[in-house]
Amino acid sequence: MKKYLVILLAAMMIVACKKEKTAPTLSLSPTDLEFSSKGGSKTVKVQTNTDWTLTPDGADWYTVSPTQGSGVTDVTVTLNEYTDASPRTARIKFKAEGLVETLAIVQTRPETPKDPAELSYSVRAYAQDYTVPAPKGFTYKTVLEGEGLSLVSSDQESIVLHFDANTTGQSRNFTVTVLTTDDVRLENISFKQSCRNVEPGEFLIDEVFFSGFLIPGSNNSDSRDGDQYIKITNTTGETLYADGVMVAISETNSQVASTGAYWAYPALPEGIGVNTIYEVPGKGTDVPVGGGKSIVLAISAQNFKAENGVGCDLSKADFEFYDAEGNDNFPDTDNPDVPNLNSWVKSSWSFTVLHNRGYESYAIALAPVGTTSESFMKERAWIGKRVMDFNGYHFERDIEKAYVIPNDWVLDAVNCAVIENLGTLAFNATVDAGYTNVSTIDKDPDRFGKSVLRKRGGDGKIVDTNNSTNDFEVCTAPTMK
Repeated sequence: MKKYLVILLAAMMIVACKKEKTAPTLSLSPTDLEFSSKGGSKTVKVQTNTDWTLTPDGADWYTVSPTQGSGVTDVTVTLNEYTDASPRTARIKFKAEGLVETLAIVQTRPETPKDPAELSYSVRAYAQDYTVPAPKGFTYKTVLEGEGLSLVSSDQESIVLHFDANTTGQSRNFTVTVLTTDDVRLENISFKQSCRNVEPGEFLIDEVFFSGFLIPGSNNSDSRDGDQYIKITNTTGETLYADGVMVAISETNSQVASTGAYWAYPALPEGIGVNTIYEVPGKGTDVPVGGGKSIVLAISAQNFKAENGVGCDLSKADFEFYDAEGNDNFPDTDNPDVPNLNSWVKSSWSFTVLHNRGYESYAIALAPVGTTSESFMKERAWIGKRVMDFNGYHFERDIEKAYVIPNDWVLDAVNCAVIENLGTLAFNATVDAGYTNVSTIDKDPDRFGKSVLRKRGGDGKIVDTNNSTNDFEVCTAPTMK
């Protein structure tokens, strides 16, 4: 009897346990998540009384953690930044003992600007790849307008464009429109490509050393042998290219002769009259000059200090004024280790030197790409008369072998003159409103070994007020000594 009673009690306990087992539950809070295009993380609470797992839909632009658990659990959903033009969605299934709940995810498209950004850039004439920042947070496309412009590449960081060399002789304009993939305009970018590689004031004549040194034990200056130079400095913070820069010497000089004789030339308000032009060689990007750096153009690239004990060492100049076709009786000296400037035209019947009393004026200029010495001399000859009234006589002569460089080609110009017997400055006030020299009297015996050098401001930058009277220190030691 007792045996049957035990069995009955055990059966009753099993039935009671089966009646007390709780049914599984599963719910999500919330059941949908909305993210901005910036992405980020949000939490959904899984509520269940049993174990659960989740099944993503295979998209790779979000992550979920954890992916399984037991009981009440906070699940974090993290999205990447989104740049496309239409919203994107995903669905994640949570499962627990046959129960299924779905979490819906929506990420909105980036918010487009009310008005497109207006951007503008200046580009130099030489062929180049040019990089601009890409619009942040968007998948975009570009529309290019203008012959000579092409797209190299584009990504989330930058747009790389290629500009062909501008050989038109004029500046030219391009536009790039940046749009979303559904044609919402993000940016209007305009480009102006110059017809030259350097703009006025970016290269300056920093120093002119024309006086030379007196040779010890003689009354002769080594300037007649070429111990002279012009230094050109890049005033910008970027690398510029000196290829094609013209170095010119004035046709007229500033002084009236002691006899009173003086050839007067017609005024040139729109240009400068020159009779000697040399050109820095190169095809556009062969002669880089770093920001704040200089190049030295030596009349003769020799070590004069080693020769006479007082001169400059110009053997390491960047270029020299070598005249291969000079006078056989007075041949020029060539340093084979220093590149020669290209000679376009010169007034000297032997080899070029600078006037050692400072009568001449100097300029650097840049012609439009494609200009040659032949086309320049054909198109830019100075046509006119020079006149002299002296001792009751009137003389007129044609201006010969002189040329006019337009003002807008001029990068910098320096008038040189001596106060004593000053006639007319060689260059117009548009390119230089003043003048400089190492002396105030003509034939000054103390002028030798002195240079004219541009001043520096308190910030260390070169002074350029377009007036050499204000801009230059005079009677300074040459920097190449």
